[in-house]
Amino acid sequence: MLVDDFLGKRGGPVFTVKPTDTLAEAARGFAEPIGGKRYSCAVVVDDDNKVVGMISLGDIVWFVGRLEERAAKLDVRNIMTEDVVTCSRDEMLEDVLKRMADRAIRHVPVIEDGKLIGLVARREAFEFLYKWAKLDADNLTEWLFTSHARY
Repeated sequence: MLVDDFLGKRGGPVFTVKPTDTLAEAARGFAEPIGGKRYSCAVVVDDDNKVVGMISLGDIVWFVGRLEERAAKLDVRNIMTEDVVTCSRDEMLEDVLKRMADRAIRHVPVIEDGKLIGLVARREAFEFLYKWAKLDADNLTEWLFTSHARY
């Protein structure tokens, strides 16, 4: 199964922030649903929509706990993870999930021509693969037991 197949069925808006946004601004963004979903991470993109980092709600909480009110004024670029694992739409979804497991991460931005086009979330990807496999098995079972072949 290609990442593109996943994006076609489960793709949607991606929560993004700018490196110059403050943690307070980013935190407000986490509070608002995007496309009916709440996110636990944001992709940090520059003005050209190129991925420059990732930030999680947990990152913000950690810094607020450590720096208290001073954390609210920090720029996202000061705490974001810069070493971001990415993938392309023509990669196998299973390979991306293996990389995620190897790196102990839950989200991988999908890029094309260096720009963000989507996000693979581990939980959604597993749900997608499970439903696809179940549908495939159900169709095969139906075909096997309703076949009227004579030999």
